[in-house]
Amino acid sequence: MKRLWVKYLSLILILAQTSVLFADTLTFNNGQKINGKLISISEEHELDPNTGVTSEVTFKVDEYQLKMISEELIVGKVDKSTLMFDKKSIYKITDDKGNILFTNNKKLKNEIGLIEPECRECPPAVKTVIKTTYYGLIFGVCLPLVFAILSMFLTN
Repeated sequence: MKRLWVKYLSLILILAQTSVLFADTLTFNNGQKINGKLISISEEHELDPNTGVTSEVTFKVDEYQLKMISEELIVGKVDKSTLMFDKKSIYKITDDKGNILFTNNKKLKNEIGLIEPECRECPPAVKTVIKTTYYGLIFGVCLPLVFAILSMFLTN
């Protein structure tokens, strides 16, 4: 019985650790930072009458982070913890390793190579492929590892 308890505890710790791995940081132009998960970044479009902006960033945060966000930065809500922000109000979005996923700062874009002169006319599909490859690597490695560990626990 004691051994089974240790296995369950280990499983809970592993699953808790993986949730921390997927934390993104959104930094606003005013310097405020929030942690959560980037859901999507919309392309430029006509003015949306619901949000009042031409492009939105959808970001999921926990309840603690909700209290830290200025109401004037929020342009819409998908649900209680998934918020929409004006893309122009965001300085940068980084993943848990510090890699910049998005920035409005032109100097920063050129420094990290997010924008290349010959790539300015690239279709949005190119950006999607890069982002999909990144997430594919994460889920392609982490998910099978979690399933292998789970099967190991369940077969004993």
